[in-house]
Amino acid sequence: MENKPVLETNVVKPSLSIFENETEYRLISLESENNLDSKIKDIENYLYNNHGRGKSEAEKDALYGKSKELWDKYAEVLRDVHFTFYLNRKQYQFLTDLLIDKMEYDVNTVFLAIELTDMLGEWKGTGTAKDDTTIQGYIADATEITYIYHLISKHKVKGLSNSSYRFAEVLKRIGAISKIIAYYDTHAKNFSKEIQNWVATFENGILVDDNDYGASRILATENSTKETKKSKKKEEETTQE
Repeated sequence: MENKPVLETNVVKPSLSIFENETEYRLISLESENNLDSKIKDIENYLYNNHGRGKSEAEKDALYGKSKELWDKYAEVLRDVHFTFYLNRKQYQFLTDLLIDKMEYDVNTVFLAIELTDMLGEWKGTGTAKDDTTIQGYIADATEITYIYHLISKHKVKGLSNSSYRFAEVLKRIGAISKIIAYYDTHAKNFSKEIQNWVATFENGILVDDNDYGASRILATENSTKETKKSKKKEEETTQE
């Protein structure tokens, strides 16, 4: 049996959890992970099992339209997915103080800072860690996580004080989520390119990086199926005679 190739993504799936106090905490829900992964498989399976070579223009358009529909569904799920940003009491307070009192803002960042500070207030309303060792999960989307990093990455620390360690801890939390965002975002970008390459090979003789995206294999399978049907029909006609 032919092994099914996986489309190149150039990324390895990162850890979707963190371990704190000997407990595993998911950064993305199992439901969201399964939903994203299933959408990836849908696109891979469609591109692997379909091709437009030898088809009419209408059929080619329909194939492209279906692939675009699958990509759009994946992009929609990715856009709406939420992550859990875990902080203990000191980390939460550090991030709040940093945004409110220690950062400098200009016309391009001040309104963003206000939005994020309001979000931290909403987080606090959902509950905070009871002490300095337990952690509390706060819900944020990819844009909010990116904005937090964009603002606090400009912060500078002097020496290795407690504040420096808090800063590193918060950055590490952001980094864990950012790896997940990058992993799924890379799939979206790569699939967009792969679909265009796949469509280009609909024309006879066209290869992209010496790849016909399965056209030869699919055509051979289709021809074999047709021959099998013809042979079976001929046998049936002979039997009836």
